[in-house]
Amino acid sequence: MKIGFFTDTYFPQVNGVTYTLSLWKNELAKIYGKEGIFVFYPKSEYKGSMNEISLLSVKFPLYEGYKISLPSTKLLNINLDIVHIHGLYSSAVFGISVAKQLKIPCIITYHTPTHLYTHYATNLISRHFSESSTKKISGILQKGLMKWEKFVLKSCDLITVPSNVIAEYLKEQGIDNVRVISNGIDINLFKEDGIRKKFWQKKNEKCIGYCGRIGLEKHLEDLIYLADKFKGEILIAGEGPAKKYYEKLADKISNNIKFLGRIPHEELPKFYSTLDFLVFPSVVETQGLVALESMACGTPVIGADALALKETIIDGKTGYLYKPGDVDELFMKLEIAYQNREILAGNCVVEARKHSVENTVNALRKIYEEIKTGK
Repeated sequence: MKIGFFTDTYFPQVNGVTYTLSLWKNELAKIYGKEGIFVFYPKSEYKGSMNEISLLSVKFPLYEGYKISLPSTKLLNINLDIVHIHGLYSSAVFGISVAKQLKIPCIITYHTPTHLYTHYATNLISRHFSESSTKKISGILQKGLMKWEKFVLKSCDLITVPSNVIAEYLKEQGIDNVRVISNGIDINLFKEDGIRKKFWQKKNEKCIGYCGRIGLEKHLEDLIYLADKFKGEILIAGEGPAKKYYEKLADKISNNIKFLGRIPHEELPKFYSTLDFLVFPSVVETQGLVALESMACGTPVIGADALALKETIIDGKTGYLYKPGDVDELFMKLEIAYQNREILAGNCVVEARKHSVENTVNALRKIYEEIKTGK
């Protein structure tokens, strides 16, 4: 069987989608062979390996690093059995078109609720319009994106989502034929290794932090405003379009916040093991792979009570949830967590193992076979 992944984002971008695609590609290759998995991605400085096919692309002006791929004739000689889309825009249009042309099934994985990212466009609009006009335009844009998402999802034969929360959200929008499959993590890489203080040299002091893309939707201000209350180090790992903004904000608040930049993937388990707790203020997660990776390393998570984090973090068992933006509640939950850290850490490892990529790929394989045979 030959599977074609169509994606809006790929390397050198580092995010949950590129990580998931790379992980799935490698694991599925063990089943279908390296020649059985294709990835079609917007052309960039990244030089693809076997069956990673770049498509002519142009820059997307509203979100740094993202590109829009253009239709290509490179597919004409590739006999795919299934199209699997990982995006809602150019990759989706292209993938749906290819599936129709080849008369093969089309699956899409809903990774990102893009209508929740309209603030990037709003920031540009606000320079030219009044506040009231900006809000009105932003609302229209968000509704338009939601309609587009619905159109794309309904154009596919099956939709996979990484959490029950997102499945319920889509069903409320009138979108059926949804299957829940965890994105999965590499539990051979992310595990307790006993290594502490890799990125943090001070002793006998508390340490918490964040890891992931640094964008406004991640709401790192919650963690930064916590700094005055928290007697310890705060480490922030990652890159993104809002990094400079948050660095300036941190400079005004406290001197116990350190920005580490991007940490190589293979080094992340050591970073997670450095922390007493991962703080995850994001309100746009469809699963929250960073939370699962941290949990697999035995580091509990304090996260925003929003979207899929309500499911990924089991409140009181693998960490705690707090009302987004409520720094006082975040601090209170953090204090409670310190009192129960060892119990939480043990629970985290057990729960994270349920999300192994092996389990994910087995579920994907069944879906591919079902949709291909029609059974």
